[in-house]
Amino acid sequence: MPPIFEPVRELLEGSLDGAVILDRDRRILYYNQAYEALSRVRGRELAHRVAAGARCYEIFPLDVCESACVGCRARDAKRAIRVDEIRAKRRDGEDLTFIVAAAPVGDDYIVETYRDVTAELRIQRRLKVLLERERQAKVDLEARVEERTRELRQAQAQLVLQDKMSTLGRLVAGMAHELNNPVNFVYGNVDFLAQYVDDLLTLVRTADQFAALPPALRAELDAIKQRIEFDYLVEDSHKLLNSIRNGAERIAAIVRDLKNFSRTGAGDMVETDVIAGIETTLNLISPLHRGRIAIERDYEPGLPKLVANAGHINQVFMNILTNAAQAIRGTGTIRIAVARGEADGIPVLRVAISDTGEGIPPEVRERITDPFFTTKGVGEGTGLGLWITDSIVRAHGGTLTCESQLGVGSTFSVTLPLRPSGDQAGEYGAAV
Repeated sequence: MPPIFEPVRELLEGSLDGAVILDRDRRILYYNQAYEALSRVRGRELAHRVAAGARCYEIFPLDVCESACVGCRARDAKRAIRVDEIRAKRRDGEDLTFIVAAAPVGDDYIVETYRDVTAELRIQRRLKVLLERERQAKVDLEARVEERTRELRQAQAQLVLQDKMSTLGRLVAGMAHELNNPVNFVYGNVDFLAQYVDDLLTLVRTADQFAALPPALRAELDAIKQRIEFDYLVEDSHKLLNSIRNGAERIAAIVRDLKNFSRTGAGDMVETDVIAGIETTLNLISPLHRGRIAIERDYEPGLPKLVANAGHINQVFMNILTNAAQAIRGTGTIRIAVARGEADGIPVLRVAISDTGEGIPPEVRERITDPFFTTKGVGEGTGLGLWITDSIVRAHGGTLTCESQLGVGSTFSVTLPLRPSGDQAGEYGAAV
């Protein structure tokens, strides 16, 4: 080895990294003790092979020796090159990873060093795994927090629903009870009033028939009859009494509908007439549709009764029909179709409520059953109506779907099993 390498040899001898000095043909001219330890070739054998002209890749081959020798690249580029994470397999089968650096010395020699970073990479990989686990744990935690937050919001909405239904039920029942007494008084006495009027008219007619009345009394009687428009009074009194009777009957019907609408327990599942519930709801929301919206009915004859919580099912129709009426600006049509069917072999009742409103945009339609989501102005909506509706339908084991086309209208379809399963009947009170 030329004397020029003596300082280099002394430097490499004390290095912890394996090092060799090679000629242009990659024959080993020098190796340090760290290289001998890496090669796992015994000292005498290694010295004999080096003296015989062994090349570096014959003593300790790297993965890149065949295709991209680091020393050759440094020699050809005439500059130092470093390559990280080069694989090698020792003679005993152990997989190792090195940082290999090569630097040309003049035109004929190459210095290569090998730093074993196997342990560091294992630590890095282990750390990477731990960091990935930590990241995944954070993602899972955030997902759980989001899920718990969603559950909390749903629970909050459930409480709002329960309180709303309970308060509404008590309020409506109280109003119906208070209205019932004066309505019964009017309705019960209008017939007596009609009889009294008929008796008085009979008395007047009888007196009018007497021909022997004094002329002065006859003239005064005729003047009074003319002043009060007796003939019109007789005719209109009967119309007025009929109007009072019809009004009392209408109020009585509204009171009856209010009682039926509010008659519900937390989880009472009873046979329910869906058609009667829809008609009751239409009567209660008549101010929203009377005179401007035509109601078309398509009820399949002989529909069976549905076992459900009647008050909550009425709330479903109340929410959907109210939204349908509000969706129509000006005049329009609401069509209600009710028919029997099957879903997964289970008898069901299908209710489709269509309107000719403005329609619902797709981005809004995806969120209409989210709690607290509303497109109405502040103070006009809570964003709970359709969420409550969907919750009630799902609690009964049914489905709620919506189809809509802008400028054409929307159709909400409710599918409910005729008979709830045992679990639904037992757990309904906790679900809604």
